Amino acid sequence: MADDETPQPTGWHDAERVERWIAGARQREAQMSPVSAELFATADLQPGEVVLDVGCGTGPTTEQAARAVGPTGQVTGTDIAPAMVAAARAGSSVGGPTWLVADAQSHDFGAGRFDVVLSRFGVMFFPDPVAAFANLARATRPGGRLAAAVWQTRDRVPLFDLPYETAATVLDRLGLAYEPVAIDDNQCSLGSHDRVVAVLEPAGWQDIETHPTERSLEVGGAASPADAAAGALDVGPIRGLLDGRPADVRDRVQVALTTVFEEYADGGRVVLPGGYQIVTARR
Repeated sequence: MADDETPQPTGWHDAERVERWIAGARQREAQMSPVSAELFATADLQPGEVVLDVGCGTGPTTEQAARAVGPTGQVTGTDIAPAMVAAARAGSSVGGPTWLVADAQSHDFGAGRFDVVLSRFGVMFFPDPVAAFANLARATRPGGRLAAAVWQTRDRVPLFDLPYETAATVLDRLGLAYEPVAIDDNQCSLGSHDRVVAVLEPAGWQDIETHPTERSLEVGGAASPADAAAGALDVGPIRGLLDGRPADVRDRVQVALTTVFEEYADGGRVVLPGGYQIVTARR
């Protein structure tokens, strides 16, 4: 079972949000394939290695890791949301991965067990990130490595910033108050090199590097501007502006965002610079 004694990462105790995330998993995976390609090229997993995939969601990166390490290796996919892990286990097409519901900030994975800690956008939500990365360092053998994809700060992530600024403009036009969301809030909490070092170094990691990229992503996995706009209303910092708003306000934002996305349409799909970075470190 998940660890209950510590606060859960922001948002992932929300069953409705988790179910929406699962429902959009296939579309999102098409969007994230360039990120996976870069992450796995950097991680350079080898046959026989033991890997922990943190924030595995519905399991695509766990399965990719299992294929990379082969039958002599072992991969554990872990997520704090039981429904995510259940979906990963049910949909797995690769034999071998272990699926675990756990809070990576506090769960005892065993000392020095893993060669690699891997994550694609699963390590930015910890209430106490230093404690979380220290826990992951304890679970990693000396000389083992970390490879993670994280978002840069929101101002460097058009995938988040365009929807956020569009929503803010609509709310301003309607005269509706809102609390601005910081550019380094929540999923963007590891958005700069200095912030990554400030978290990982005291947690016991060394040789810390960040590799920013502007590689383009297809919003919603080659979705049309209208479909991409509909999906964007529940993803990223825009949620801080729209959660709890009436349907007519959300509809206005969706219409405005569709118009914005049409400016970035290429062959019917919306293409934006990704604005993520790959983090590497050694235990």
